[in-house]
Amino acid sequence: MYQSKILMIILSISLLKSQSVDLSAEWNINDDFSLSNELEELIGNQIATLPNTLGFIVIHQGEIVSENYYNSNDENEINIWSVTKSFISTLVGQAVDMNLIEDPDSSISFFFPEYDIDYLRQISLHNVLTMTTGYSDDFENFWSYDYPQWINQTTENLLSMGHSSPGSFFYNNSACHINSHIIFYKTEMKPLEFGNSYLFPQLGIDNPNWDDGYQNINDGSSSLYLNLRDMVKLGQLYLQDGLSGSEQIISSEWVERATNVQTETENYGYLWWLQDNEGTSYRAKGFGGQVIAVYPEYELVIGAQSDIFGSEDINSHSNLLNDRINSIATIFEGYQYHDDSAVQSPSSFKLYSNYPNPFNPVTTLGYDLPEDGLVNITVYDLLGNVISQLVNEVQNSGYKSIQWNATNNQGKPVSAGLYLFKIQTGDFVDTKKMILLK
Repeated sequence: MYQSKILMIILSISLLKSQSVDLSAEWNINDDFSLSNELEELIGNQIATLPNTLGFIVIHQGEIVSENYYNSNDENEINIWSVTKSFISTLVGQAVDMNLIEDPDSSISFFFPEYDIDYLRQISLHNVLTMTTGYSDDFENFWSYDYPQWINQTTENLLSMGHSSPGSFFYNNSACHINSHIIFYKTEMKPLEFGNSYLFPQLGIDNPNWDDGYQNINDGSSSLYLNLRDMVKLGQLYLQDGLSGSEQIISSEWVERATNVQTETENYGYLWWLQDNEGTSYRAKGFGGQVIAVYPEYELVIGAQSDIFGSEDINSHSNLLNDRINSIATIFEGYQYHDDSAVQSPSSFKLYSNYPNPFNPVTTLGYDLPEDGLVNITVYDLLGNVISQLVNEVQNSGYKSIQWNATNNQGKPVSAGLYLFKIQTGDFVDTKKMILLK
């Protein structure tokens, strides 16, 4: 009887954890997150040191477990740039779910019958959602930080852009803005109006600022303004298979299509970037370092906002930020939560592959300890020479991680190349490879 009660308690907790968060409400904050110290140290080393970072948030199992703001920033809204694309994809998906817009395989000519343009019969909504229209982005050269020129173009101008042939991936703001025109023509609502009816309130977002142009059609490629907490709710919605509480905001079928590879040449879905072609994680990425990163396996959403006018080169900052977000995510690898206060100890020893790999200049090594003991983790070169001893101490059981910043025991940077890292604790010994790039 006692064992049955324990099983029922565990089952009940598991069911509670699997329920979707009501995204129309404020985020819950988990102040007792068991990995908080380790997580904050990692964020301090990897994210806070990037001078363009404005905000960084980590959502685990639907609760905020870390939230930091930098460079005199606070929770105020900012332009999320191309993260807007993932929001416009969601609005298109909702309209498809509601049968207001035809299936993505439909020809664009169905959406704009009043324009007799031959090329529209060769491309589909699928092409517009995947950056494979073949359009050449005629208005990109007139873009400025203050005013993206594609939003001031007529529908006919957008549809009449120069083009090659459909199919090849080409990142294209002007062509992506066609999604907004499709919403406008098919729903008879501007994207902001449609979003204010069917998406934003369900995410707890109150009538956000969103730049518009021709016929007041909102920008389908950038210029939606959100604060960090609101921005990452879209990632949580997708993590929850389109559910907010018990309400299906967008169909699980659309979530699956949007977050799986839809192009032949890039890991790209429906205006979402994919980590790989297996769908292990996906993200929305905006100019200069605006990010929503979703890791379904870890029940994890990570968000970042950055200053595009900051002191560091915006492209370098964005690349480093996205790499380091992956490093932050690895802290959750192998962790299984069964209640709000305790982490189940691992059942066996394990050394995980480092992440990211290849890396430059910081990578994270994770390992499981099912029991207390002396732990030694050492980095070697291919000749077997000791490069750096990362751990040599008695540690308690649990899920552990340690970073290597590509320096030797004297604190000097090492050269690019292949390195080995080895763990030894009791009778358990394992070695893995990692690649340092420069």
